[in-house]
Amino acid sequence: MSAHNNALLAQSIYRLFNESSFDEILALATEDVEILLVPCGQTFHGREGLREFMLNCKRAFPDIQITGVMHQIATDDAVVNEITARGAHTGPLMTPAIKLPPTGRPVGFTACEVWAIRDGKLAMLRNYQDVAGILRQLGLPDQG
Repeated sequence: MSAHNNALLAQSIYRLFNESSFDEILALATEDVEILLVPCGQTFHGREGLREFMLNCKRAFPDIQITGVMHQIATDDAVVNEITARGAHTGPLMTPAIKLPPTGRPVGFTACEVWAIRDGKLAMLRNYQDVAGILRQLGLPDQG
């Protein structure tokens, strides 16, 4: 696909995520899609893994919205997105390292995602975000 179409694919997936239209997102991913949540050391495999990744986000922050794509660089087989997001922590936040009950606090953060595109579909997503900054906003003390 063209760089332009890949950029549009990313924008469509973010819009669908905001709408919680997970089945539509899964149709835009390869069967063997791989998601790496780099700061937490988590990997999700296949479409069901992608669904789990999205549900984990929406469970912890049910109202989470991708509020903007600040920068986007697209090629014929990849897209890099710098995004901003906001949501209130009203559900349990579960990672391999932390299980945090809801705090009710709002968070806002920036993340960078590196996507591989194959045959016009999302094939791999690496997500990088400031987890320490998010945890500070939730009232956890700095660990450093």
